Amino acid sequence: MLEAALTLAVTAGYEGTTMAEVARLSGLPVGSVYWHFNNKEQLFAELIEYCFAQWKIDHTGPTNRDLLRRSIAGSAGGSVDPENRAEAFWILALLFALEKRLAGNLAREKYLEVRKEMFELMVQRVEPQVPPSVLAADPGFGRKMVVLGRALTDGFYIAASAGDEIDFLEFADLSATAVEALIQRRAAEIEGNLNAAESES
Repeated sequence: MLEAALTLAVTAGYEGTTMAEVARLSGLPVGSVYWHFNNKEQLFAELIEYCFAQWKIDHTGPTNRDLLRRSIAGSAGGSVDPENRAEAFWILALLFALEKRLAGNLAREKYLEVRKEMFELMVQRVEPQVPPSVLAADPGFGRKMVVLGRALTDGFYIAASAGDEIDFLEFADLSATAVEALIQRRAAEIEGNLNAAESES
């Protein structure tokens, strides 16, 4: 049932998705759909959880470059392919954050909750790759890098949705190079400050 709902959601959007159509695609009586979900808001909230479970499996990697490549080239770039339903759905989910008139909507609240959890998971994966000296001088540096990475990814989701003709893999690598350069520059600044302090003493 969730697969049918996901297929419908990425093609018809939130407004175009109806419980009756989900029932038709699932081959079930509409009463069965309502037995599982009280309304469309609850259905979309469950879809967000469903796609988030897949996201947690997919968004792994030994380096920050791998994570950004997966987020930008794999997720944002892949979201333009309707066959890649789990990724295509995140464009729709992002609209919940942008659409203020849906304030109080269960699906919007679920997306905002999941978005926070995504952020914390990415912090856990990014921080171990930041030099200890950088984290010692700026404990929030890893979180700042995740904010930057998420802003880049959100932007590329919008680019994909708008049909921009760009090489997402190329821009994923450019983004990763920029983030790596920021980390290296910060580490060099801290080392330089430490050396200067030692020289003065």
